[in-house]
Amino acid sequence: MPQWDATGPISTIIAWAEKILYIAVAVLLVTMSAFVIIQSVRDLYRLDLSTSLTADLAIVLNDVLFAIIILELLSTVVAHLRKGGFQVKAFLYIGIISSVRRILVLGAQLSANAKLPARAFRHGILELGVDAGVVLVLAIALLVVRSRGARLPSVARATREPEPTV
Repeated sequence: MPQWDATGPISTIIAWAEKILYIAVAVLLVTMSAFVIIQSVRDLYRLDLSTSLTADLAIVLNDVLFAIIILELLSTVVAHLRKGGFQVKAFLYIGIISSVRRILVLGAQLSANAKLPARAFRHGILELGVDAGVVLVLAIALLVVRSRGARLPSVARATREPEPTV
């Protein structure tokens, strides 16, 4: 079986194509976060102050936290373009933010629905507990990664040295 030439023209083309695609993803993430933030501002502006604000604010909070998640993904893409490799800390942060987002939104929805059936309320409380457990596990994983100062090894790149393993 022929050996892959890491310095050949095909490797160079693939490396450039990868960078171009990452830049396209970054542009899409910026665009998406801008749309989400604009929609959040519109929703906040259109709040009906004569009704219960909890449900409406939960929607706005959900959108704002979603924008933060998109921006964290953007920072991961930018970090990959700058340093290469898989940024494990960034994905742990994204997971924590996503779980906390779900906890906050679900908590607001549960408190806004005073006439929620007992079964649906128990289901919501169970989901809150599971999400809290996910946050705890991800926070512990983040502490372990930070204490070791480790990064997961990236897939071997044709033009880069392999990263240290965990």
